[in-house]
Amino acid sequence: MNEQPFQSVPRDMKPVNPRFNPKLVKLFVTLGVIAVLVLAVVFNGVYTLNTGEEAVITRFGQYQDTITSPGLQFKVPFIDQKYIVNVERIQRLEFGFRTQTEGETTDVLEESSMLTGDENLVIADWAIMYRVKNSYNYTFKVNDPIQALRVIAESSYRRVVASHPLDDILTNQKESMQNEIMTDLQVLSDRYELGVLISAVQLQDAMPPDEVKASFLDVSSAKEQKNAKINEASQYENEQLPMARGEAAKQINQAEAYKAQRINEAQGSVARYAAIEAEYSKQPQIMRTRLYLEMIREVLPRVQNVYIVDEGNNTLQFLPLTGNKSSLPVEGVAP
Repeated sequence: MNEQPFQSVPRDMKPVNPRFNPKLVKLFVTLGVIAVLVLAVVFNGVYTLNTGEEAVITRFGQYQDTITSPGLQFKVPFIDQKYIVNVERIQRLEFGFRTQTEGETTDVLEESSMLTGDENLVIADWAIMYRVKNSYNYTFKVNDPIQALRVIAESSYRRVVASHPLDDILTNQKESMQNEIMTDLQVLSDRYELGVLISAVQLQDAMPPDEVKASFLDVSSAKEQKNAKINEASQYENEQLPMARGEAAKQINQAEAYKAQRINEAQGSVARYAAIEAEYSKQPQIMRTRLYLEMIREVLPRVQNVYIVDEGNNTLQFLPLTGNKSSLPVEGVAP
């Protein structure tokens, strides 16, 4: 048997794996890179704006645009940056207290302790409600707009409280003070370009410090009693004044009527006297007799007894006009 000589395999020839295809691998790698790039573009360039949101766009760190339309939006991937701001949500800042997740509150006395205009110490909790009105200013003008708003809000509140007496804060001037604080705070926010709109200021509980609370309650009770007395007096005044005015009007009307009556009577008497005087100047004797008879006619019905006397005041005759009319005159009887 002839044996074939052993031939070695050339070094440049390697066994081929039938499952390995370099072109296919290269294709998969290319497709993978493309998919990664597409996903990166989609996730970095496409975004959605909800209703009430705005997107502030910067390109290479410089402000580019503000997108306000809700819906699907696109930006240049990896070049543009977006800052989404909700411009409709009402946000709240609390001063003097903090609301916990369980609904409980914790006090922050360094924020609520302040001096009033009459140099009294008061503990007052309050809160402000605001929303973003300029998303660009809110995002870029101030490093921390919330903290800046808290600082200027506390400053504004302390200034307003320091210009009012304690009674205004504790009683019926809260509404006017809230409006004053809100106006002042909005002016400061616009001056510092915070980009926020102050929608409300709410003054919460206001009370004196614990050390003087008992005395203050006594003073408050005295003031309430004072106000009650004032209200009672006002009620009595409101009841009595109309009656007094009515009585005064009645007296005035009666006086006016009496005045008119007396004037008419006087004018009538003057006219009568003028007529008599004119007739008297024409026929004095006849008018004298007529006047005498008229006087007698008026006087005699009221006469009860008639005495006829002589020059020596001696009664000559007595005529009893009352009593028994059949009685005869009695002569020589002194009255």
